[in-house]
Amino acid sequence: MHFLFYAPQMAAYGGMERHVCSLAVAAAQAGHHVRLLTTSRSLGAELRAELTGAGVDFRELTRDRGHAGKVAKLAWLGWETLRARATPWDVIYTNAQSALARTVWRARRQGTRVIHHHHTAADAGEQATWSPAFRRVLAAAPELVGCSEATSRALNDATGRHDARFLPYLTRCPVAADAVPTRGPGTPLRFGFTGRLIPEKGIAVITRLAAEPALRGVEWHIHGAGEAYPPEHFAGRPNVVYHGAYRSADEHAAALLGLDALTLFSTHNEGMPLSLIEGLSAGLPLVATDRGGTRELAGSPADTVIIPADADYATTVRCVQTLAEAIRAGQTSRARQRAVYDRAYAPAVVARRWLADFTGGRP
Repeated sequence: MHFLFYAPQMAAYGGMERHVCSLAVAAAQAGHHVRLLTTSRSLGAELRAELTGAGVDFRELTRDRGHAGKVAKLAWLGWETLRARATPWDVIYTNAQSALARTVWRARRQGTRVIHHHHTAADAGEQATWSPAFRRVLAAAPELVGCSEATSRALNDATGRHDARFLPYLTRCPVAADAVPTRGPGTPLRFGFTGRLIPEKGIAVITRLAAEPALRGVEWHIHGAGEAYPPEHFAGRPNVVYHGAYRSADEHAAALLGLDALTLFSTHNEGMPLSLIEGLSAGLPLVATDRGGTRELAGSPADTVIIPADADYATTVRCVQTLAEAIRAGQTSRARQRAVYDRAYAPAVVARRWLADFTGGRP
């Protein structure tokens, strides 16, 4: 079969990028012809190598992320779409908040399925940022997929549709099943964050919790990078260990294996947080804010603490205490968390779901 993918702006190494590239690679490895278009030249070397190795036809606008205007993107994408019309595409898959998605849809022929994938929460706050053109994309998409059940419901509510469905993110497995450790009784407890360092991920909450007297015995580890939080931001903060960015799957695995619990104090429109899915691969207990599809990751309630979205600081402290006490008491289980991952989010499971959806059961 022939699959045409479009993703607007791809960072060097990020959650959406891992999903799109992993999906393209899985389809190509299954014997399908895959072309991936992107209107930026910013994808990292590791993901590029995976695409090339699998035989994906990867095409990009030769300007770095943030350096191409709308006219340049539209002109390049229009030309690529015109060229693409020579191929009888079975599926056109577009991703993210981009009104340019409709341009790629013009490559379809009779019988081509068009699937648009929305990978954030689509909640009220996010909807306020949508342009009229993007609202029309969501309303007109022949098929609409959300990255969580909560996102799918929100998309239906926002557009008046009733057919948006859920498919989970496809990402690599950072930690192999036989590498998941059993936590010993040592202290301090190492709670951590992995991902892009932006205010909306609750980094300020972490630094405040690190100085909280009620949480003595908890050490906070931050893995990631972002302009809002240069390394010096964390200097001199007791109980905060800043590790910087991880640039490969091996570095990511090492970061996760060095933790006792993973945190996400999000204040924005999460869809299905990839950092938490990846934390499940290491069997890590989770404490996270109830945003978007985060609650759906609590497949093992004894190993997950969900903080109400409107929680005040005192409530957040109590939630962190609850998980810390459960870990110390031996009430959490990395094996249970890993089982949740293997059942619902492991790459082979998710790839099989997506490809079954794309092919409609065809081999």
